Amino acid sequence: MAKFRSRARTLDMLGRQQIAGIPTAISELFKNAHDAYADRVEIDYYRSDRLFVLRDDGLGMSERDFVERWLTLGTESKFDVRNQPVSDPTKAPRPMLGEKGVGRLSVAIIGPQLLILTREKSPHSGAELTAAFMNWNIFSWPGINLDEVDIPLRTFAPGTLPSATDVADLVDEFRSCARCLAADLRADDLLANLLAELDGFEVNPGEIDDYLGEPSLRGNGHGTHFIIRPASELLEDDIDGDAAARGSKVLKKASPLKKALLGFTNTMTDAPPVMRTEFRDHKTDAVADSIIGDDRFFSPDEFRDADHRFEGHFDAFGQFVGTISIYGQAKDNHVIPWRDGDGSVTQCGEFDIRLAAFEGE
Repeated sequence: MAKFRSRARTLDMLGRQQIAGIPTAISELFKNAHDAYADRVEIDYYRSDRLFVLRDDGLGMSERDFVERWLTLGTESKFDVRNQPVSDPTKAPRPMLGEKGVGRLSVAIIGPQLLILTREKSPHSGAELTAAFMNWNIFSWPGINLDEVDIPLRTFAPGTLPSATDVADLVDEFRSCARCLAADLRADDLLANLLAELDGFEVNPGEIDDYLGEPSLRGNGHGTHFIIRPASELLEDDIDGDAAARGSKVLKKASPLKKALLGFTNTMTDAPPVMRTEFRDHKTDAVADSIIGDDRFFSPDEFRDADHRFEGHFDAFGQFVGTISIYGQAKDNHVIPWRDGDGSVTQCGEFDIRLAAFEGE
């Protein structure tokens, strides 16, 4: 008898090679935070040392969840042991945004080295924190199988964070695994490059938590945090867009990152967004630019003041009934039948809609 086996490069193919770019990768991580019922997901990028930190206050994971769902390919990572969608009983149900189950692998395109910290939300105090470290580049090495790569993992007491020494120990465990694999492959060049990267990963989660604040994993905090260093050199290009290359004349043009992330959640209603998103670009230690905060997208007042508005209901047969406002001239109870429907029921079913439009220059 024979069995399928999986090379380590499978992970690289499903992650970095399937993602269009860093903005798409971050969007995938935002989707995961949304599906984990986070109220906030925030990113801080420090240009001085290319440190990228993404934090959410979602449901987080236990050690078992992390091993059996996050580190296991092909699992229904957003379903519990009863095959029910993961949910937070204290919040309204959310439709799942993630679809293919590989969004968590997209983090590899942001930077090669990742420290992940996660703590499960629990009605009881005392949930342990799980920490793991990996360098994604090892998965592109030829000739090794996926199950040969050991991912260093440790748990920490409730309410605490790993120290810089704890992180160094995780990195050292990964270094030992890499040396063993390289010896079998006789891959001295690959090993030398990897060891140089590992030597540069100096991270102190407690210190980062001190200056970033909430959302935090200290105390009763819960959620998942990604600490990446160094971030890809392409990240700053995606933040700056054409402005850095062409001067101030193109500042009005949104960068690729803004295009992908602005309006991720709805800021145009009077109700607060389901999840607040933030990306702070720390150009220097003293100056930070908020890229995608709520004030960067359309507000409820701007929605109401748009040139044209359409608000109403589509019934099961595709007929619209509602209010249409063109340049401030409103017509209530306006009916638009779906003439091509021939009395058929729509596949999507009935739904409400609020649409605003404005004339461009």
